[in-house]
Amino acid sequence: MGVHHVQLSYPAHLQAQVERFYSEGLGLPRIVHAQVLAYLAGAQRIDLVPRTTPGHGCECLGHLALQVAGVEALQQRLQAQGATALAVVRVAEGWRFYAKDPAGNTLELLQPAPLAAPRPRAAPAAQPAGHPQAPVDSAWTVAA
Repeated sequence: MGVHHVQLSYPAHLQAQVERFYSEGLGLPRIVHAQVLAYLAGAQRIDLVPRTTPGHGCECLGHLALQVAGVEALQQRLQAQGATALAVVRVAEGWRFYAKDPAGNTLELLQPAPLAAPRPRAAPAAQPAGHPQAPVDSAWTVAA
C-alpha cells in the first residue's frame, strides 16, 4: 500500500546536531512520538533512534516500514515461504510484524487500524531488540 515510515539510527551523542539537521536544515516538522526523534516528510514519518553502544553503523535499528492490508495473511504467507517473520502484535498504529528479506534487511509490515478495532486473533510476541514499543496512542502531535 505504501511506505509508512523509515527508521534510522544515530550516535546518541550527536542528538543536537541530528535535531538541527532535520528541523532547521531540512525544514521538517518534528512530531511527538515515544522514545524516538520523529519528523514528518510529507505524509510519511522519519524515526531517528539513538545508539548508545559503540559498534557498527546500523546495529539493526534501521528498517523500512511498509503499510499493508491483510497483515495476518501476509505474515503467514512469508512464513510458508520459509522467511523469518515474527508474530503479529498490536501497536499504537494498528498491527505489525517484522520480517527479514533474503539479504537480511529488516522490514516492518504495518496494517493501520483504529485504536478500538479488535485484533483478528491473539498471539503473544516479544519486541525485537532495537525496536522501541510506542505506547498505545496513535495521534501524531507536532512538537513545540
